[in-house]
Amino acid sequence: MRWERRSVTGLGLIVGGLVVGAVGVGVIALGTGAFGVETETFGAINCDSVSVKGGSVWHCRGESPEQAAANEAARRKAELDGLRGVDNLRVPEAPRRTELMFVQHDGRRDPDRVTASHSPVGDRWIAHSGGVVGTGVGGVIVGGAGIGWGVYRVRPRRG
Repeated sequence: MRWERRSVTGLGLIVGGLVVGAVGVGVIALGTGAFGVETETFGAINCDSVSVKGGSVWHCRGESPEQAAANEAARRKAELDGLRGVDNLRVPEAPRRTELMFVQHDGRRDPDRVTASHSPVGDRWIAHSGGVVGTGVGGVIVGGAGIGWGVYRVRPRRG
């Protein structure tokens, strides 16, 4: 079989479609917490609107249950030290909080709780949201279209 330019292009489309589809499935998994991805529910959510070139985005932080317990223990210790009159009081460290990405925010109230998955790429926590899942579904659709087009181009011609 002689490789035609059409076949090589078709194989490229198939490989590209597979890659885009696999990334889409990964984004869906992160957006829903599926496939054994580390998932945590965060409370005490605090979001700030940050102005960027194209408009504004929400930067949110939250506390995991472990962080909430550690922050409460540090707060109680500082109160007790103050009541005891300890001379060498240190400046209390800031409460530990986790950065959360893609939190759905209505622009008025911060959410009470956010469930997020830990990304295997980088140290990011990605909130479970319709926008993240929709992006993954779009990737799967585009990948499937690329595979379909590639198969169409690779198939043998009649005549």
